[in-house]
Amino acid sequence: MIRSFRSFIVTAAMVFSAGLLLAQDITREPLFRVADELLPGILGMRSAEGKVFVANSSGRFVRFDLETGEAFSGRTGGEKMVDFDIVLGQMIFLDENGRLGGHILPGWPDRSWDACRVEACDEGVLMTGGDKALFLGRTATQAVEIDQVDFAMPVPNGFFWSMQIRPEGNWGADLYDCLGNLMSKIYNFSPEFVPAGIELGPPGSEGELLVSSVENGNRKLAFIGNNGRMFWKIDGPEKISPRDVAFDNQGNLLVLEMKGRELWLNRWKMVQPEG
Repeated sequence: MIRSFRSFIVTAAMVFSAGLLLAQDITREPLFRVADELLPGILGMRSAEGKVFVANSSGRFVRFDLETGEAFSGRTGGEKMVDFDIVLGQMIFLDENGRLGGHILPGWPDRSWDACRVEACDEGVLMTGGDKALFLGRTATQAVEIDQVDFAMPVPNGFFWSMQIRPEGNWGADLYDCLGNLMSKIYNFSPEFVPAGIELGPPGSEGELLVSSVENGNRKLAFIGNNGRMFWKIDGPEKISPRDVAFDNQGNLLVLEMKGRELWLNRWKMVQPEG
């Protein structure tokens, strides 16, 4: 059974694993107003190679160049999409029937998948949202089924992040290989971390983990390195689409936010105070 795919700030707090250490400023830079025709069924955005794709469930999209400011609008076809990602500058997506479309490889099976999320990586695609996670390698003719993975985000070299409640009762974030084998336990959240609405990703430039969750009724974004350190934790934006955050090439957050009735792509720059 496929599960349902739902689930300014000026100052924020920087958090390390040892606790709250210092405050930092966040500046918000407006980049691009998203056309109103994309608002119905908005899925969100993906960022790759200096370009941002914003798409809705009907397959309409706009590609915005972060360097030149140029925008190109298009449409994938007649399929209704439930999620998408970017591979080599092209979209790959899951439609409402669980079929992959767009930039798919010729050896992949032509079938429906029990999934509603798709994540592209250098080794293939990872699909989640069903009873099992499904990994399709670049040269695969069938998917690897991975049990007991509710949250997954791939990173380079065939690994993926996942989160789960440990036997001790607290949440943890760990790295697995593409076959579902635990490679390393990375981060232990405190027992006070009782989140709702967990979403993982997108990854940072070095494969860091971005966690979006709701804590005590407030959305939070946490950024965790594979060295077991939480680099920062901030108040997140109001949730308006399944994929509303990304990173640019400099590691700044890209955020989709409403300004009145307008949808804007903004860049959040975090600046640590001196001293």
